[in-house]
Amino acid sequence: MVFVFPGQRRSLRMIRGIPVVLGLVLLAAVPSLVAGEDSADWPWLPPERPAVPEPVRADWIENPIDAFVLRGMEEFGLEPAPPADRATLLRRVTFDLTGLPPSPEDVEAFLADTEPGAFERVVDRLLDSPHYGERWGRHWLDVVRYADSDGYEYDDARPHAWRYRDWVIDALNADMPYDRFVREQVAGDELSPDDPEALVATGLHRLGPLRLNAGNQDEEKNRQEVLTEMTDMIGSAFLGLTIGCARCHDHKFDPIPQADYFRLQAFFAGTESRDLSIASEPEQREYEERMDRWKATSDRLRKELRALDESGSGEDPARRDLLVAEIDAHNAIKPEPPAGIMTVSEVESPAPATFILFQGEPGRHLDEVAPQFPGAIHGPALVPISATSERPGTAGRRASLARWLGDPSHPLTARVMVNRLWQHHFGRGLVATPNNFGIMGDPPTHPELLDWLAVEFAEGGFRLKAMHRLMVTSATYRQSSRASDQSLEEDPDNLLLSRMPRRRLEAEVLRDGVLAVAGTLNRTRGGPGVRLPLEPEVASQVYKGNWEPTPDPDEYTRRSIYLFVKRNIPLPFMEAFDAPDTLVSCGERNISIHAGQALALLNSALLDEQSRNFAGRLLAEVGPDPDRLAGRAIEVALSRPPRPEERERAHLFLEGQAALLEVEGVSWDTEGSPLPEGVTPALAAALSDLCLVLMNLDEFLYVD
Repeated sequence: MVFVFPGQRRSLRMIRGIPVVLGLVLLAAVPSLVAGEDSADWPWLPPERPAVPEPVRADWIENPIDAFVLRGMEEFGLEPAPPADRATLLRRVTFDLTGLPPSPEDVEAFLADTEPGAFERVVDRLLDSPHYGERWGRHWLDVVRYADSDGYEYDDARPHAWRYRDWVIDALNADMPYDRFVREQVAGDELSPDDPEALVATGLHRLGPLRLNAGNQDEEKNRQEVLTEMTDMIGSAFLGLTIGCARCHDHKFDPIPQADYFRLQAFFAGTESRDLSIASEPEQREYEERMDRWKATSDRLRKELRALDESGSGEDPARRDLLVAEIDAHNAIKPEPPAGIMTVSEVESPAPATFILFQGEPGRHLDEVAPQFPGAIHGPALVPISATSERPGTAGRRASLARWLGDPSHPLTARVMVNRLWQHHFGRGLVATPNNFGIMGDPPTHPELLDWLAVEFAEGGFRLKAMHRLMVTSATYRQSSRASDQSLEEDPDNLLLSRMPRRRLEAEVLRDGVLAVAGTLNRTRGGPGVRLPLEPEVASQVYKGNWEPTPDPDEYTRRSIYLFVKRNIPLPFMEAFDAPDTLVSCGERNISIHAGQALALLNSALLDEQSRNFAGRLLAEVGPDPDRLAGRAIEVALSRPPRPEERERAHLFLEGQAALLEVEGVSWDTEGSPLPEGVTPALAAALSDLCLVLMNLDEFLYVD
């Protein structure tokens, strides 16, 4: 039953004739019209497995997901969309599970495989791909606001942050159970203190922006900012709640008093940052010696600059400019620290006290509180390690929080995660506000399906890959994106899932797709973030030090998840296509359409270079025949065989554009790789233009 909260059985036939969107608005505003007075309680209570419905059209159903979805459609007299064609389905699931387009060979093999279970075999292959972790790791990094720098004024680099990013990717590829995935990030240092990977996982608590400005510091305020970041992240990432709204006062909508906010924060009272070296003794000693020399020079230069300023820099501005340039150059060669882990640990006793703060302001102490789980959440019957009046220590506090979050009976942990999976496969979560399951969030469109998935997830051992497989092999997922007139009229926002939505590729996936079809994608995995060359006007925005690109140009075509993320200097291409700002948890990205995107796709250095590389790939594969080039270009770019009329138009474009460029005397920079025999510079340039056009098509930018 759709749009009905757990435990309720009344349908929406009472509002038939009202558009579905209006019905949802009414339901959200006055839940008691449909669901009863207790409808707001659903997120706080453990899910129970509902019975799988028995819709009328049972022949459409591939697995229980479809039974829940189809019943909702039947309530409103809708029919599912027809199945997507095989090439479209392959492109959809390949992007969904790996973030890369299928190769022409993948398309050919799938279209030729007419045996039962062909699609399921493709899904299993994609889930086993190392690119799966890179794709779904990106979604998780959005949620935990991962970046490689601190943010704020100085925005210093975090040299060891990338190990957390790689841990996430590896954990997903290994299909680490989600309950363990949660526990290791919350308290890996306490639960597995001898496991370096578990220590890396607790880098979660170090991911928030960090204020390290110069001048006199308010240490209590700085510490409170760090604790706030840790606490709010638990609410956003794992609970799907706006816990942070209760920092200054009782939550105005959800049953979370201010005291519960600080009781949750008390779990982190003794948690402090720790950079753990994993370098050998000689490496550590060499670094310390180099750092001592670097610091001595830095101190000397800064002392000279202070002396010059105190004497009046106006008397010798040229000398001052020279000193500033010398300091900037010296900052650029600051020794990189040896291998290390960005983690946390617990302070020794006595444990710091946690107080409720008046209006959330540091230093304005009210009552002291001990660690306690939020009272509104009817979670597992676990007792947290609480502070006594003497506060003997904090060891074990985060471990108890981790066990509570990872318990199969927790009301929110499984619900929140299966909703995130659903959101990225179907374009919209069953709860459309993935970081807010509270009263001001959207109610679930299919609450019984959400609970069925949550129970299935927990009882199945929290296996993420099993949930992916269940979702993408459903008939619901295999629908076409073509909507019937009735579907558009009755369900314009596709809340009933009567079709698959068209979705634009995310910034990272778009860039990776361009590199993949151009044949230049460097699939090397892991390691420190890659610093791309920046336009001078962008690089000049770096406030402290200089932006030094990674020396090896081959690194510039790595997958986007491995690019260095500097909070204050977002990469222009990523920013244009709505990459998150990394300052707060991003459960769902904005999707905008503006002129800057068209300019980035038509005129950017990235697309110009990669269209030439794409042309070079095609020429190497099929030679100078314009007809074969036209067909292969479409096949590679759009992941499907070309239609005859498309092939003909592309062929005519190549011949006409090549003739025009021949007259203009166009040249082609081979960069040491001569053109294949029979290929003129004009044909190569015309093919590059065709490649650029193909990478600007809606069909390239969107997944159907």
